[in-house]
Amino acid sequence: MILKKVTGIFLIVLLFSVFPGNAPADSPARVAVIPFKMNAERDLSFLRDGIVDMLTSRLSWENKVVVIQRESTERVSRKTAGPINEKVARKIGTALNADYVLFGSLTIFGESISIDAKMIDVSGTKPAVTIFNQSRGMDSVIPKVNAFATEVNEKCFGRVIPIRHEPTRQVASGAPIPDIYGHPEKLLGGGGDIDLADRTQTSSLNPDFIVVSGRSRSGAFWKSRNFKEDIKGISMGDVDGDNKQETVFISQNRIFVYRNVKRRFIKVKEIAGEPNANFISVDVADINGNGKAEVFVTNLNTLRNTLESFVLEWEAGNFVTVSKKNNWYYRVLELPMQGTALLGEKRGISDPFVGGVYELSWLNGKYKPTNKVRTPRGLNVFSFAVGDVLNNGGEMFLAFNEDDYLQILTGSGSKEWKSDEHYGGSVNYLDIESRSGESEKDRLFLPQRIFMKDLDQDGKKEVIVVQNHAGSSRVFKRYRSFNSSQIVSLSWNGLGLALNWKTRKIHGYVSDFVIGDFDNDGQKELVAAVVMERGASFVAKAKSAIISYDLAIPKT
Repeated sequence: MILKKVTGIFLIVLLFSVFPGNAPADSPARVAVIPFKMNAERDLSFLRDGIVDMLTSRLSWENKVVVIQRESTERVSRKTAGPINEKVARKIGTALNADYVLFGSLTIFGESISIDAKMIDVSGTKPAVTIFNQSRGMDSVIPKVNAFATEVNEKCFGRVIPIRHEPTRQVASGAPIPDIYGHPEKLLGGGGDIDLADRTQTSSLNPDFIVVSGRSRSGAFWKSRNFKEDIKGISMGDVDGDNKQETVFISQNRIFVYRNVKRRFIKVKEIAGEPNANFISVDVADINGNGKAEVFVTNLNTLRNTLESFVLEWEAGNFVTVSKKNNWYYRVLELPMQGTALLGEKRGISDPFVGGVYELSWLNGKYKPTNKVRTPRGLNVFSFAVGDVLNNGGEMFLAFNEDDYLQILTGSGSKEWKSDEHYGGSVNYLDIESRSGESEKDRLFLPQRIFMKDLDQDGKKEVIVVQNHAGSSRVFKRYRSFNSSQIVSLSWNGLGLALNWKTRKIHGYVSDFVIGDFDNDGQKELVAAVVMERGASFVAKAKSAIISYDLAIPKT
């Protein structure tokens, strides 16, 4: 009996000496990814979480490699005092029964960024895979982490996959950083494919819209002063009943009402919200029919995590609340054969959108749901426009999917067309329950507006949308950042939506836009809220502006 036990032990030792490692050969390798240590002057926890998400996605390999859940890794890591080195990492890996541990740090000082990361074999039988890189600009982080994950896959697991090249901005060596805020025109930069001095294409609607040869005219583009706010939404309407248009825009918990008078942006009113308010959207329209447009603010109470939307109206020289604490997301939309309509959708206890989209009408002194809008499954009140996008007399839905691709859908949800590039792009989000069952909430990023209008009056509808350029941030589940943007016009050509024109590249993020008579000259303008700095830390202060483009009707 004793001889059998000794023989068994000897065989086990022999097997481990021939096949080193922590797991049987046919079991998937277990990897613990420790969240990177962040050395920065501002809170970059979103980037740390994004890097973990990215490495988890890149290293996971069905039946071959499994990444240990982040919660388990963080729980064990928190019990370890002091900096994490190879010795400490192996201790953490042993506690997690991991075969490999990946750890590192990210240091950001000004525009300089350095990455120092290492993947170690817990058993100590294989050499570590390391990366140390110094570069300039946030856009360089993702390609470097991506290349590191590719190297780890190849050296540790024998898995060869192509490196995913993420788009980055090229900066000429020694070139000065432009002062894009010094003059209104400097908000519009060359940015790659557009040369400001000698463009090859311009639109008859506006010379700042790129289509064929020409130069910019003065007066076609306008910019307001900078606001020390992160502007989240914008709308337009005659709020005081004087037949003049006012511009209404919102930040986190402030409402701004301004009027453009002879190219001067004059304050009408600024209204402070509650400290725990999170204004999600703003729309302006005369729904109660009294000749003055109401201001519809979708508001999320961050303390209770409930909708407390409200409606303001101008009365005797001031704004009064005509409806408050409503469980409705508001959106004003143009409906076929009907015109301007107020739409709403409710928020559930756990689901962000429940019950479907309804038209809200003014009945007996209240905004009440009347007709239910039949939308394709999966769309919410913010995500679509409806109209004759194919210019054949029919009605189709135009909507963004969750990855910011533009789609044309039938009423039943059948997909007629999908873009092959990203449009839209928003940092405005709602927290939702994690789909993977993790304790950390997911983020549902809300889509940008979509307009369907015949701007050039040729009898055919155009689609006007924002195109925010994301650099590398779309690989993150919980974080988005946009460094430049354009507004584009598309039309159906029989095969898909083709480009009519696009604005020159804008340095900053377009958070929202609207089309209307911005300066009350009888001619419509394209008006956008541009965020240059979001003010996400004590160091960086928020900075936004309102810009507009004239829309001249082409002469026939």
